[in-house]
Amino acid sequence: MNERIENYLRGIFSQYEDIKTVRDLKEEISVNLQDRFNDLVNEGHDEETAFKMTIDSVGDISEIVDSIAAKTKSLHQIVNKDYSNLDMSNSDLRGVVAQSSKFDNSSLKGADFSGSDLTNGSFKSMDLKNAIFDGANLTRANLKWSSLKNVSFKNANVENTDFNGCDLSGATFEGVTLVGTNFKGSSLTGTSFKNAIFENVNFRNADVKKAIFDGATMDKLTYAMLKGYKANLINVNTI
Repeated sequence: MNERIENYLRGIFSQYEDIKTVRDLKEEISVNLQDRFNDLVNEGHDEETAFKMTIDSVGDISEIVDSIAAKTKSLHQIVNKDYSNLDMSNSDLRGVVAQSSKFDNSSLKGADFSGSDLTNGSFKSMDLKNAIFDGANLTRANLKWSSLKNVSFKNANVENTDFNGCDLSGATFEGVTLVGTNFKGSSLTGTSFKNAIFENVNFRNADVKKAIFDGATMDKLTYAMLKGYKANLINVNTI
């Protein structure tokens, strides 16, 4: 292994070492550069010439690194930061701490927020289709008017989370405990609440007729509201 190549890459990637996506890119580039260097040496070039030719062969990779990192940069601690109006589609945001941060009007479709702390976060009017919030803390988060089609909320904390006016078609809250959660005016076609627990949940004017509540347990007030909106409550328990 050529130490100069490793030191060169370390200088470019050092400020982004805490970001998995960038770490993976560094490892891939390192392997490719080492192979290139060895090939040049085997062709008869001295090590100094081989090193320069190897580095020149990849051009300016700092721009590529910055571009990738822009989607995930410093997101391990972005408390009270504003990330509105950005395209961070398919970003790897697992385990980030983003309490009270703002992502309004951004695109985060396909992003992975598994295990993240998004307490009091603002995600209004966003494209979050196919995103993953498994195990995330969304306590008091505001997701009003967002597209949340096919989003997974398995094991998430959605206490007092606001889904007012959201499209949650195909989303899953299976086994989740929902306390004070607001689904007012939301579209819930194919949304799965299997085995979920409901306490003081607001479904006012929500489209619940094709939502799935099989095996759910809920307080009588939530049950009455859902029944009034003609939800299918077969195999539902009340407390």
